[in-house]
Amino acid sequence: MKADPSNLLDSLSNNDVTFFIPPYQRNYEWAVATCRVFLSDIQKVARSNKANTYAEHFFGSIVYVVEEAGFGIPDKYVLTDGQQRITTTMLFLMALRDSVSDEQYKNLIQTSYLENERAGQDTDYKIKLKQVETDWEAYKLLALGRDVPNELKNSTVFQNYQYFRRSIEPLEEEERKDLLEKGLAKFSIISVRLEPDRNPWENPQEIFESMNSLGQPLALADLVRNYLLMGKSSRDQSDLYNGYWLPLEKRLPGHLSQFIRDWMQADQHKSYKVARENNFKELYGTFKEIVVGRPVEQLFEAFLEFSVPYARASGVEATGSKVVDRVLSDLHIIGVAPAHSFLTEVLAAWSSGKLTDKAVSNVLEAIRTYLLRRRILRITQAENKFFPVLGARLWEILEAEDVNKAIYKQLSSQEYALRLPNDDELKSRIEQMNFYNLGISKNYPRLLLSLVEEHLTKSRPVWDDSFLQLEHIMPQTLSSSWRVALGESADADHQELVNSIGNITLIRHNQELGNKPFQQKKEAYAGKSGLQVAQNYVLDCEAWTGESIRRRGVYMVGLLINQVLVIPAALRRSSNWKQPTGDDSQFDSRQVLNQLIGETIHYGPNPKMTAVVVSDSKVLFEGKEWSLSPLTRELKQRDGQISPASQFHGPTYWSWDDTRLIDLEI
Repeated sequence: MKADPSNLLDSLSNNDVTFFIPPYQRNYEWAVATCRVFLSDIQKVARSNKANTYAEHFFGSIVYVVEEAGFGIPDKYVLTDGQQRITTTMLFLMALRDSVSDEQYKNLIQTSYLENERAGQDTDYKIKLKQVETDWEAYKLLALGRDVPNELKNSTVFQNYQYFRRSIEPLEEEERKDLLEKGLAKFSIISVRLEPDRNPWENPQEIFESMNSLGQPLALADLVRNYLLMGKSSRDQSDLYNGYWLPLEKRLPGHLSQFIRDWMQADQHKSYKVARENNFKELYGTFKEIVVGRPVEQLFEAFLEFSVPYARASGVEATGSKVVDRVLSDLHIIGVAPAHSFLTEVLAAWSSGKLTDKAVSNVLEAIRTYLLRRRILRITQAENKFFPVLGARLWEILEAEDVNKAIYKQLSSQEYALRLPNDDELKSRIEQMNFYNLGISKNYPRLLLSLVEEHLTKSRPVWDDSFLQLEHIMPQTLSSSWRVALGESADADHQELVNSIGNITLIRHNQELGNKPFQQKKEAYAGKSGLQVAQNYVLDCEAWTGESIRRRGVYMVGLLINQVLVIPAALRRSSNWKQPTGDDSQFDSRQVLNQLIGETIHYGPNPKMTAVVVSDSKVLFEGKEWSLSPLTRELKQRDGQISPASQFHGPTYWSWDDTRLIDLEI
């Protein structure tokens, strides 16, 4: 390693050298705010020197490896560190060149710093700084003083050039020249030359990672790209980058770090953390362990092959099948990022002919049903760990005579937290829940009602139709006319039913119908605004009452369970999770309550006190949902027997059919 202090512009004016940014480096990404600081430093130094107060500015280190190019051709300085700073300096020099009117001065900047006089016109060596491929076209045109087409003007390279140009042009000609002669000319650097051939410990990869351990961290994709490309010759780096990595960037813009993590999951059939800034390095370390010993070209080929079904699974590209694309779109609405690796494997099997069109639809629809049943019960536990592992069982699905039966066998035989809710559990929750507020941005009720509409009419509402909206038939705020129509039970019915599935519909309308009278709403539902889901069990009502809402609620619950989210008959009433055996048969109140949903249980100390089981963890007591242990403590406290801090094991105090819950067999 050789480290020498030097002048920045002296280094840039060396015609024996062309700086080369290798493909493993990240794209140029200095923000305008950082460029503003850079320009401020130039101006500050220029003002001091113009006032005869000598000043310099240390601009950091430039680390590189030399690739000798041969007689008559400039050597390559392959940058390991300093890419962003040198690129910014060059953009400033281009802006200065284009801002001064002195043609001789323009030519001086061009020939001294931007072009290499020793290199031929048609070589990459001609321009003093060779950029990475994604930045190269805009940078090259700017360096040569040519017009940049509109499609390249959003690049950071062009945007920062424009910033410097706008900042410099208001200045007087002499002030502009001072920025170069009295400002930038006084910037110093430490030039560090690595010699890995002579000293193996001067490994560019290790030094690069060490230098990037502070400040803005590299993304997982950056680290992986660098790891695979670094150590190759610059020609091999360019070939691998252009042949493999650049197509990945074009296919999955902004998704590459998550892609790498999902590829790891599919490769190992193991769950890894979501790729985020705080764990990029941890995932990178795991990646290196996974791929040790594998040829780089083989890995790039695996990435490229995986990227095609991945782009479809993640919603970046369409599959070409309307049915498959529709279900995938539904899965994205539900939120299925943890399943991307598994879905990619499914789509890859489909593309290779291992799954028929019908079979792949069955698998995807089963996943949709599984997730929607769980979302209705507000269950998401362990899914991020489940789907990568499920990929290891895909062969059982591929080899099965009945693919639908095989996928449901997998979905119904997991641990309790991953269970497939049965019809009893689902029915109880839908009947009790606030359907209107289910899910983020009310996407779940919109999707569920869209699926109902598709079942009824074979036509699905367009999801991004701006007129498509959820509608309360009985309004959220009761007007006096609505109170009269509802009768004496208006307040009670409103409190109980306003957000229930019986009172929520889907319409296509450009404004809220609000608390308009029921007859006016019926007219809207029967007209252009009305979908079938807004007409059935509504238009045949003369008045909209609590009884009407409950009647439609029964109808809607039946449609969801028996038609839209239907599961195989053998699973509809069964316990759809892996049943514990032997030493694993420990008491779990959730598993007991799950099988008693809809049943009435009795409080042991006073059997006249009862509660209705509404889920695997909640019971309904005096109109309020409780967990068993807090409810038991509440009842004990009412009797004045305990202090507020006392705790009780609820299943010990409650019974069903004269048997304590804790004694019931699972």
